[in-house]
Order: sequence, then structure tokens, then C-alpha cells
Amino acid sequence: MKKNYLLVSALLLAAATSRGQGTELFLSEYNEGAHQSGLSYNGGVSNSTGNERAVEIFNPTTSAVNLNAYSIRRYSNGSTTPVDEERLMRTTGANTLNSAAAFVYANGEATLTDLTTKANQRGATPYNTNGANYISQGGAPTGNVTYFNGDDALGLVRWTGGTAGVGTAVLVDIFGVIGNQPLPSGGGTGTGQWSGTNPADAPVIVNGVSVQPLVASANQSLMRRASVSSGTRVNPAVASYNIADQWEAYSFAFPPGGTSNPAGQSYSRLGEHNDYTGPFGTYGPLKVLEKFNNGISVYPNPASGSATIELKDVKVGSIVVLNGLGQRISAQPQGLASEKITLDISGLKAGLYFVQFVSKDGQTTLYKELMVK
Repeated sequence: MKKNYLLVSALLLAAATSRGQGTELFLSEYNEGAHQSGLSYNGGVSNSTGNERAVEIFNPTTSAVNLNAYSIRRYSNGSTTPVDEERLMRTTGANTLNSAAAFVYANGEATLTDLTTKANQRGATPYNTNGANYISQGGAPTGNVTYFNGDDALGLVRWTGGTAGVGTAVLVDIFGVIGNQPLPSGGGTGTGQWSGTNPADAPVIVNGVSVQPLVASANQSLMRRASVSSGTRVNPAVASYNIADQWEAYSFAFPPGGTSNPAGQSYSRLGEHNDYTGPFGTYGPLKVLEKFNNGISVYPNPASGSATIELKDVKVGSIVVLNGLGQRISAQPQGLASEKITLDISGLKAGLYFVQFVSKDGQTTLYKELMVK
């Protein structure tokens, strides 16, 4: 079985494609509402803080998975490093996620009963407060991941040390595009959204015309499509990213062809992913990843003009440098167990790139970050 991975150090961002169908946790629901602060949406029980947001994680494996190794992080407004990160930690009971079960991480200031009654974990509050599950990365992240808007990327992380914050961080799923802040459809600054359509969705009538409903990361309740059985581990290219390929909307604050109705946005599917039709696989360790990663170094980083790739006790068949638009340059190693390769990056514009390493036997793929200045 081919194994594609990405290791994430203090600055490393994206992850590789799945090690196999249904073998790793993934993000299964994303809820970003338009509820206004100070208004009640629970029949007068409590006023909203405007933070009615949550994400859900699903276990598509045949085993109960220990959540101690996992964290969730937010990349705000096009940031390439996380601004918030928290360990996944149940409020009560054993910190595990059973096969075919879902885990709900909700905003700590949420008041809607659909969120408060289904949440397995509430994020640190208020914002900028380091909660008990906070993970420091050079002092940058501050707490509650679910203070996201529609233009913030999310990452689900598994740590190789078995405890979140210990060992090497491996991004096992990405929501949105890390390093990209989508702008509003009319241009300008401010909160935008990733959006797209999918021909599999039932069309709606808008102004007398049949159109595909827009799936968007703002003001909608989204579910992962039933056939998706593994996370997005390669940071998507901005030019080709269509959120509707893997996500579908089941409730809208602004219904297609309808009137604005933030109060009517539903979170009814939160806490279960019963539509899942993908195969269930065997949960696996990350030993191959660690060994392959430890033998590969890229320096200096950031680099200008050229960069050096050093291989120690690993055999690499190909090296490719990619950017967010899918542009690439490649280098061909000799396939020796130890060697140094000089990478000519003089023709690259300043920015973030990912270096893809494929093992000599073709079974393992690894991605590392390279900043070009």
C-alpha cells in the first residue's frame, strides 16, 4: 500500500494524501453561522454571543481511537502558521472515539442548544485566553479554534508522540486552503469564503432559473460527502480548489433563492455522520513516516537562489517543488542512501512552497515546507 505523509514542524504546513481508505480520523462537519450577538435563538432562554460555531471529527476505522494524540488548529486570514491550537479532550469519560462515531468541538461561547447539548468539548473562552488544552507553538496560538470565520483554514493534527504537543505534528486533514484568504465575491477586504458547486446536488430555482446551490465556508452548515473516507492531506492549490468536491451544505443562513434567515440555520446533523458510505479500515501507526522524515533535511529555510537537500539513510526516487498554483520544479536524486542535492530556486517568486519527496520504492510520499525569499 502506498503511504503518503507530511510532517509538520514549527513552520511546516501541509500533509500528504491518505495512507488508505478509512484508516484515519477526518473532519466530517463544519458549522459557521450568521447569528447576531445579543439576540436570542432559543426562545428567550439565552442571547447569542454571535459565536454559534462547531466542527465535528469522524472515526472511519474499525477501532476505538485514543484522542490524546490529536489537536485541532486554525490558520487565520491567510496565515501560514496556526494562530490557535487545542488538544481534543472530552469533558467527561474516556478520551476515545469509537468506530463510526463522531466528536463535536464547539465554541465555548455558543448558546444554541444544538451545539451546547452535543458538544464533547468546548473551546477556551474568552478569545485570547489559553485554556487547559492549549498548545503553544512559539507562543503564537491562543486558544479557541472555533472563533473562525469563513476565510480561516482549519487543520486536524495527529502527534507522533501519542500526546498532542509531543513529537512531530502530522496534518491528517485540512479544511480550506492554508495560506489563502478568500476575499468577498465583490472584491475588497474583509471576510470572504471558499465556495463552489457540485452537479451531484439537487438544483434550486433562483429568479426563475435552475442553478446548483452554492456550497460555502461562511454562514452554512456543511457535512463531508458520504463517500469521503479520508482527510485532505495535501494543501489544495488555490486555483483548482472547489470546496463542493468534498463538502455539501445541509442548512443555510441565506437559503438559495430565499430570504435571509440566520435563525433558521440548522445544526441538526451535528454529532453523527450516519451517511458515511466509505470503507472502514484498520487504524495504523506512523513509524514509517518518522523514519523517512528524520532522514531528510532542507536548508537554509527561508532560502534564496538555492537550497540544499540532504538525505541520510533514506532512498528518495524523486523530488518536486510545488507552489499553491500547482507550478513545479523537479530534481532527480541518484537514489543513494546518503547524498546532498542543490536545488536551484532562483526562478521562483518569494513565497511558500512544498517540497515533495517520493521514496525509491514509490511507497512513501512526504511533503516539507520551503520558504523562498
